[in-house]
Amino acid sequence: MGDKSMKISLNKVLAVGTNFSHEYDFGTTTELGLKCLSERNGEKLKDVEIIARNEVPDFKCKCGKQPKEVCSQCVFEIGEEAMLCSQCAKKHKCGEEMLLPVVNSPRMGMCGYTGD
Repeated sequence: MGDKSMKISLNKVLAVGTNFSHEYDFGTTTELGLKCLSERNGEKLKDVEIIARNEVPDFKCKCGKQPKEVCSQCVFEIGEEAMLCSQCAKKHKCGEEMLLPVVNSPRMGMCGYTGD
């Protein structure tokens, strides 16, 4: 369990119900809290080894509208309140150069990540 190598099969460290975390870094470390919900039974697939789903959070702009952008500066300081609709983004104090699109990714708002 203390092995930090990538040369270990998931079935040796995970079981249904296991909570675990994963950190990765593309200039800004992102730590994910994860849980193994189920296991796939059947023949081993050639192209798919891990099946995962990232559920879309229900973010709202402070005005209540659906956010279109996130301030990459404020996301560290105020968290979800950094989510802005198009109208509020135009008036945001940090300026247009700090805004990134709202995307379904834990990397949203980090290091210029745009979801592409």
